[in-house]
Amino acid sequence: MRNSYHTTLKELIKTLNQYPKMFYAYGRLIKTLSSIIASTNDFNNTIRESKEKVVNAIIRTSKIIPINKAVKIFKISTTTFYTWVADVKLTCSNSAFKLCNKMYSSQITPMEVKAIKAALMNRKTSHWSIRSVHLNGIRNNTISVSENTMYKVNKQLGIRKSREVVKKKKRHKQGIRATTPNQIWHADITTLKTLDNKRYYISLVMDNFSRRILSYAVSDRVAGLVTTSTIKEAYEKAKQVTDNLNIDLIVDGGPENNNIHINNYFNKPEINIEKLIALKDVDSSNSMIERVNRTLKYRYLFPKQPRDLKHLKRILNYFINDYNMIKPHGKLKGLTPDEAWSGVQINDKHRTTVLKEARIKRLAYNRANKCEKCES
Repeated sequence: MRNSYHTTLKELIKTLNQYPKMFYAYGRLIKTLSSIIASTNDFNNTIRESKEKVVNAIIRTSKIIPINKAVKIFKISTTTFYTWVADVKLTCSNSAFKLCNKMYSSQITPMEVKAIKAALMNRKTSHWSIRSVHLNGIRNNTISVSENTMYKVNKQLGIRKSREVVKKKKRHKQGIRATTPNQIWHADITTLKTLDNKRYYISLVMDNFSRRILSYAVSDRVAGLVTTSTIKEAYEKAKQVTDNLNIDLIVDGGPENNNIHINNYFNKPEINIEKLIALKDVDSSNSMIERVNRTLKYRYLFPKQPRDLKHLKRILNYFINDYNMIKPHGKLKGLTPDEAWSGVQINDKHRTTVLKEARIKRLAYNRANKCEKCES
């Protein structure tokens, strides 16, 4: 009996002696797993989105694992952890996103959130990008937050699906860029089938500097005469804006751009247009106008589902007016293509002034509207 007791005791001691090594081994495995997961692209976002679970787990185990060591498993700092504790534990009833007004006194106000929601849900601009909606709001003094904040609010409230890619995109080499209007043009054709099962070809001519669509045409076939007519129309318009025209026209190598009608028009002594084939005569592609064609199709035509030619032309007229004259363009610092083509200058100070004044009002509002938890 005594021998059996001693044997059991020895085994227990041996097992207990193994525990530190076992915990150390588990620790090594957890550390390795953590480092592998942390190397993935979405690790930080996933941890941030799960901050309530992270905070609760660290607090529950804090008597065994010190906080300064526990945070390392989740690849966050101690300062970040305590900030998250405040976010989780100190929800403020006077805040649009339940963040403590005392700790986050620069957070946007409920009134600003309301203005953002109204702008993003406006049916008249529902086909615009969020960037264009933001630029329009800044111009009209109806939005007083940064573009980045606008995207964050949209994501948090789930107002609309963002067509813009959130992940960092590969940086591509910048294409050819003009320094003045009517220096470089682009011409291209895109196709569309209407609900009556007829295919149409939409021809566009676009200015590189201003992104303005100078002319367009719709035809039931690809024809050199149609392309020539759109270029003629654009040239006549440009003569009213720019003296001594000398234009480089970038086109693709299709038959619509390389035919006797085009060549005869370009050979006239009074016409100063040089035709350049994309990726042949110049290194650049014709991507600028191709992006506009995608905008036309995916934001204007496809949602409306043109029934026939008459309906298609009506949508195209709306698109040209909206794109050229109403919607601010992100690449033009908020100008419309029509304004940029006409030589209008953007007021760079306006945006800065709007955001600075909004920040001052925001701080004053949040400091004056603390809830009981904030005060305590």
